[in-house]
Amino acid sequence: MRLVSFTLNNESRFGIATDDGVIDLNQRTNLNSLSHALGDLPEIQAFEDVSPDHSWESLSFDIPIPDQRRLLCAGLNYHKKYPLGGEVKPPKQPVYFNKPPGSLVPHNGQLVRPIASVQLDYEVELAVIIGRFGRHIPESDALDYVAGYTILNDGSVRDWQRHGVAAGKNFYRSGSCGPWIVTSDEIPQPADLSVITRVNGEERQHAGVNEMIFSVQELISYMSQIMPLEPGDIIATGSPEGTGGSMEPQVWLTDGDIIEFEIPGIGILANTVVNETI
Repeated sequence: MRLVSFTLNNESRFGIATDDGVIDLNQRTNLNSLSHALGDLPEIQAFEDVSPDHSWESLSFDIPIPDQRRLLCAGLNYHKKYPLGGEVKPPKQPVYFNKPPGSLVPHNGQLVRPIASVQLDYEVELAVIIGRFGRHIPESDALDYVAGYTILNDGSVRDWQRHGVAAGKNFYRSGSCGPWIVTSDEIPQPADLSVITRVNGEERQHAGVNEMIFSVQELISYMSQIMPLEPGDIIATGSPEGTGGSMEPQVWLTDGDIIEFEIPGIGILANTVVNETI
């Protein structure tokens, strides 16, 4: 099942994505957002076979969890150069940072190349959506806490990243997430997935999730030791080699670039790049 948040007539709604359109769950349940629905997926599944209420042409995508409370990110989770000049020593534990609301745009949204820098870069990642409360979760049980998976672009402004991780990772509308959440019953083993980035049709990144240094299970367990995990929390799992900053010469995103972030089995998150204006 694919769960999608969307905007219709300037109102934020959520539903089930089908090939022909969206089944509107706001009008069928007492739940008012997708994050509130994640803990009761069986109630939602009862509506899977009804006819869609809205065509795709009538609505616009929202990020999967519009009322996102926490986006927990793992850095340096693949073996790669960073950004140039040899292999980075693998971390002994997950490298953890946050991304705040406002840093992400949805599927078909515009990524903003900031006035402050020309070094806007992309990072495709598998994102894990937590579906129930958990604290001190053992790795062996970690996937039981997952509601589903989506695609995330951890947009990074590389020169500002040298000021500090938070500075480079949190520029306004520099990253993206979507297009929807595929429920975990359709993806029993996230390690079987792969992540891909294409910029203007050229493939730049392509790696298996099984190449991560810390697995999805390890990341969930680690984060749950820091804080209780709750429905709607998002864990971004890191990005492989192939970013613009790792190329020789380095290649940054520019106005008009068209980017596709793909995870087969989930879908394609597509964005365009625009220059920031004042």
